[in-house]
Order: sequence, then C-alpha cells, then structure tokens
Amino acid sequence: MAHAGSRSGKSTGAVDERSRLSVTLIARDEEDRLPDALASVAFADEVVVVVDRASTDRTEEIARNFGARVLVRTFEGFGDQKNAAQEAARGPWILSLDADEIVSPGLALEIRARLLELAKEGGGTPGVVAFRIPILLEFLGRPLRFGRDTIVRPIRLYHRDHARFSLDPIHEKVLVRGRLDAFDESILHHSYRDLTHYLEKLDLYTTLAAESKRSAGRSGPRFLPLRVAWEFFDRAFLRLAILDGAPGLTFAVLSATNTLLKYLKLAELSEGAGAGRRSSR
Repeated sequence: MAHAGSRSGKSTGAVDERSRLSVTLIARDEEDRLPDALASVAFADEVVVVVDRASTDRTEEIARNFGARVLVRTFEGFGDQKNAAQEAARGPWILSLDADEIVSPGLALEIRARLLELAKEGGGTPGVVAFRIPILLEFLGRPLRFGRDTIVRPIRLYHRDHARFSLDPIHEKVLVRGRLDAFDESILHHSYRDLTHYLEKLDLYTTLAAESKRSAGRSGPRFLPLRVAWEFFDRAFLRLAILDGAPGLTFAVLSATNTLLKYLKLAELSEGAGAGRRSSR
C-alpha cells in the first residue's frame, strides 16, 4: 500500500493542484483504530494527524509510519484541535475525520471525481465549497440504520478558504461561507470499542456538555425524568431503533442516560456556583 504522505507536495498540473485533498485527523491513544482510518484515506494527497500531547500509546509512531505529517499539541477542545489540523494541512480541500472513522471505497471514488469536476469549473469558487457526508454509526458490531443520531450528515469536506471549525469544546461544527452539496457514499463510524469505552466517553462528554451549557447560562428541563423517558421512547419506538435489535435498543437506553447525566452534572455545577457566591458574601 502506498502511504498517503508519499504523494505530498506532488502536482501533475494546475487542475490537479486545485483538486488536491488533505485529510486531517485528531487522535489520542488510538493505536488500535488509527491504522484502519489511515488505510482508508490512502487515496488522499496528504494526511495530517494532530496527536493529543497526553497520548500514552503508539498513536504518533503509527501515524508517522503511514507517511502522515504529525503535529503533537495540547488538547484545548475539539474545535481548536481540528482547526490546528487545518492550519497544518497544505491542500485547498480538507476532509476532516476522527481516528475511529473509515472512508468507504465508494466515497473515496466519489470524492476524487467531484473534486476534479470542481477543479475544471474553477476550483470550487464561487461554486460548491463544502459537502455533507453520511456517517453510519457502528455499535456492538452492527451498523445502526434506525433510531436517532445513528446516521448523521455533517459537513466534513470543505475548501479551506471558505470554512473552519467552530471553537466549541464539544459538538464542534464546520462553519461555511458558500454553497453546500452532499455525497451519497458514507463513512463508517467505529465510535465505541465496547460498552466500557462507551461509558468512559459518556462520562467525559456529559461533563463537557454540562460545562458548555453552564458557560452559556443554560438551565436544565423542569421535569428531567419525563425528558429522559421521552428520549428513550422517541429513539426506540418513534425512530424505530427497536428494528436494529439489541444494539439499537441498548444505544437508545444509553443515549437517554446521556441526557440524564448531562443535566444532573449541569445542576451540580449550578449548585456549586451558587454556594460559592453565598460563601463570599
């Protein structure tokens, strides 16, 4: 397999230069999943991996062995980390991935063909400047087809002159100035290694979400138990997660738990801040 980095810096003409693709990934302790992600983007002109300085495994070594350009920096939020990856990239087009995502062969072909079309039209300016890509969640060994948040279509491919990530510490999104289009082929998201890994991420993400809501002055729902019950009912039955069997129902339960913990942590932060103000009087 030819490493993506081995083609960095090469150009076969003006049209090719305008269609050059840089894949950017952020990673922390991803030595087990990073190789599959990197192998799936071998079609790109360049791969940039931003490694969280707190990583303790072989993530950096694996990225370099695949020919990727590597930047090691302190993690200060997902949006900040992904913008750093964009700044380090050289191509005009950026495909932003996480280390637990795999580009399907069909999507690789679709991306290449579309970027070449845009290059012939003038490099994507003032035409299409960003694309939504379907992302399928794999959970407990099965791609989920039903439920909520199991198939999402975020902006992941964009022209660097017209977009960058928001600075949200979590749930960051690409902010675009210009026209959008969408791809049909997908990315497969291996978000969780197992249930233990899900629970670890659940703790981290609910803490970040609570802190973000607290900073924005948000409060929780008045009837939290009803909100949590509705969350499960909506996902499992109205959105048909039950049709994905045990993995679908388990994901619906855990997603409702996410809502519960997020708002309980928000209440805890609010109570702590209130106690601090009272004690300072």
